[in-house]
Amino acid sequence: MNSSNLESSKRSFRNLVCIIFTVHVTFISLPINAQNDEIINLFFTPVPLSQANLISLNAGGLSELDRQSATDAIPRIQAEVSALEQESLEEPELITLLSTLGVAQQALELHEEAITSFNKATDIAIEIYGENSLQQAPMLEQSIISHLKLNNISEITDIEEFLYTLKAEHYSADSAEMYSAMTNLADWYSSSYFKQGYLSLNPGFIPRVTSSQRVSRQIGGLEGGGESLNAIGNGNIRNVSINDVIDLRLRKLENLYEDYQASYTSNTTLSMVVDVARRIARLSYHAEQEMDYEREINVFDANYTDSREEAVRNSDQRRDESYDVGKVALEYVVNLVQSAEGVGVQQAAIALLDMADWELAYGRVAPAQEGYQAAYQVLRDEGYDDASIDTVLTAAVPVAIPRVGNFPATQQTSGSLGLIPNPNYTGYIDVSFFINEQGNADDITILGSSGVENSRIQTILESQLDLTKFRPVLRAGNLAAQGPVEYRYYFSY
Repeated sequence: MNSSNLESSKRSFRNLVCIIFTVHVTFISLPINAQNDEIINLFFTPVPLSQANLISLNAGGLSELDRQSATDAIPRIQAEVSALEQESLEEPELITLLSTLGVAQQALELHEEAITSFNKATDIAIEIYGENSLQQAPMLEQSIISHLKLNNISEITDIEEFLYTLKAEHYSADSAEMYSAMTNLADWYSSSYFKQGYLSLNPGFIPRVTSSQRVSRQIGGLEGGGESLNAIGNGNIRNVSINDVIDLRLRKLENLYEDYQASYTSNTTLSMVVDVARRIARLSYHAEQEMDYEREINVFDANYTDSREEAVRNSDQRRDESYDVGKVALEYVVNLVQSAEGVGVQQAAIALLDMADWELAYGRVAPAQEGYQAAYQVLRDEGYDDASIDTVLTAAVPVAIPRVGNFPATQQTSGSLGLIPNPNYTGYIDVSFFINEQGNADDITILGSSGVENSRIQTILESQLDLTKFRPVLRAGNLAAQGPVEYRYYFSY
C-alpha cells in the first residue's frame, strides 16, 4: 500500500459514481426489538433535534395496498414458473419471472424464498448464456439484499468477489466498469469488516489472529502439542509482525487498490486517481479505529491479553505507520488537485480540509490548525470572506473526521440497505453533547427516545460518539468549541 504508486492521469474531472446494487425494495420492514438479535445492519441517521419532525418513522414502510399486491402476485408468478418448468423451457422469460418473484418475496420479507428464486434465475441464465455470462449479475446483485437481512456475510463476500472476477473477464482493467466493480468490492470488504467487528453480538476484533491460525501459518499445523499452543497463545513462538494482526479483508483491500493502481492508463480520470488515494487513507485509518475501540471496549481474552499480538496491535509503530500512509496519500491528492487544469478552487480547498482533518483525527492540533488556515486562504484568494467560509463549513450535522474514513454504524457501512432512499427507521435516540476544540464529544447525555430501542443500540451510539472525532466549529480558520448540540439519531437495522 504505497501511495507513491499513484500515477498522473488525464486532466478531466468528472464524478463517476456507479452503484452496483439494483435496489428495488425501498419498503423493507424491520424488527422492533433486537436485544438478542444480530444488528450488524444497524446505521444511524442524525438530524438536528429542532428539525427532527421532518423525518417520520417507518418512512419506507410497505403500504397495505402494496403488501396485498405482492401477496396476490406471488402465487400467480409461481404458477407461471411451474408451467414453464413442466414444459422444460429454459428461456429468458423464466429468468424474468423468477427475478420478479424474488423481488415480491423480498417485499414480504420472505428472504430465504427470495434467495432461492434468484438462485434459480441465475442457474437458468448460466444454462442459456454460459457460465461466465454477465446476464447472471442482476440476480446475484439483487439477492444481496436478502442475504443482508439474514446476516449472511460470508455468502455476500463470495457473491461480491465472484461479480468482480466475472466483470474482470469482460471489461478492460482501465475501464469505467472495472472502476465501479473495484469500488463496490472495496466498499463491501470495509462494510463487512465493520459489521462483524463492531456491531456483531460476538465482535471479531479480539483476538484478531487466533492461536490456531498462527500455528498453521508459522509451524504448519497443530502437531506441536500443548506446549507449542501455549507459546502461540502468548506470542512467544516468534515475533508477531504488524502484518499478522491485520484483518484479512483489509489485506484484500490493500491488494485491490494496488492492483487497480497498476491498471492506470490515459483512460483513467483524475477523479478515479483521487478517489483511490483517499481510499488508501481510509484503509490506513482502520488501524487507528481498531486501537481506539480496544481501549474503549476492553475484552479480556487469556490468549490475547498481555500477548505480543496485543502489544503489536496497539503499538506506536502501527499507529505511526497508519498516520504516515494516510498523510502521504492525502498530500498526493492536494498536490494533484492543485496542479491539475480545470479543477475548481472548492476542490482544492476540500483537499486541504481533508489533510487538516487527518491531522486532527490523530490528535495533532497544531498541524491541523495550519491546514484549516491553508484551506481558508485558498478561498480567501478567490474573494470569499471569512464569514461566508465559516457559514459553508458549519454543517447542520457534526462532520465526522477524517471525512475519508468509515464509521461503524453509518450508511457508509450498512451495505445495500444504506442505499435505500427512504430507510424504514425503527426508532430514534435524542442526544446532547459538546464538541471541544480538538473534535472530541464531551458530556454525552441521552435526552429521550422513541421507546422501541434496546440497551445495545444505545450503547453502540454512545460508544460511537465517544470514539468519533468531529470537525470543530471553524471561525476564520481557528478551531472553536461547539455546544451543547442536540441531535436525534434515527436508527435502522
